[in-house]
Amino acid sequence: MGTLKIVDRNGIAVVTFARPPVNVMDSESLEELTSTFERLAGDAAVKAAVLTGEGNAFSAGLDLKTVPNLNLAGQHRLIAALNDSFGTLYAWPKPLVAAVNGHAMAGGLVAALCADWRVAADVPLKASLAEVRVGVKLPVAAMQVAIGALSPPAARRMVLLARLLTLRARYRSACSTRACLPPRSCRKPSIALAVSRHCRRKPSPPPNTSYARSRWPGSPAREQGSIRGTRIG
Repeated sequence: MGTLKIVDRNGIAVVTFARPPVNVMDSESLEELTSTFERLAGDAAVKAAVLTGEGNAFSAGLDLKTVPNLNLAGQHRLIAALNDSFGTLYAWPKPLVAAVNGHAMAGGLVAALCADWRVAADVPLKASLAEVRVGVKLPVAAMQVAIGALSPPAARRMVLLARLLTLRARYRSACSTRACLPPRSCRKPSIALAVSRHCRRKPSPPPNTSYARSRWPGSPAREQGSIRGTRIG
């Protein structure tokens, strides 16, 4: 069963995380995210995309109920899936908007930071890179996206201290969010259409990475990452 909903609105792909209640991520859903955006990148009819979430959350990040039960092979697969999906989103060659409709935690916030523009629903939402609070080190892709998308002070506070952003103004400032909109408006394809007219150039991929089939070959985390060990990133 797919974990994404994809709707084409006149050349704007609206891609929705659809794992209620909080749209958690696992290896399968991350691999689906990668393959979906790879396919959309090669589709000439797609001009831009909106990435959003179903319900009251954008994404709460990894499914922490299943992570502790992964064996070593499962950990390697998960780390590779995280790096591949974030690398694909960050270096996607068309305008990408993250329509943050609700809470964006850990990997969910990283996915939002991968976009060219971010718009947020005008609701009380929480956003945090919370990995340090649960004893999980950031994979290399997530770390590089945070460094590339956040200002140095914001990156230090959020990565090292797991700073929780709750007030709309603080979220907008730290995450360079363009506007706060009514929740239903976050999913409108007109947002991405506007971006496609003004966002002419994609940012360069994060340092030490390349966009070759959206993979990050040879990175330590991809080749030998471990969630419980010390070899991530």
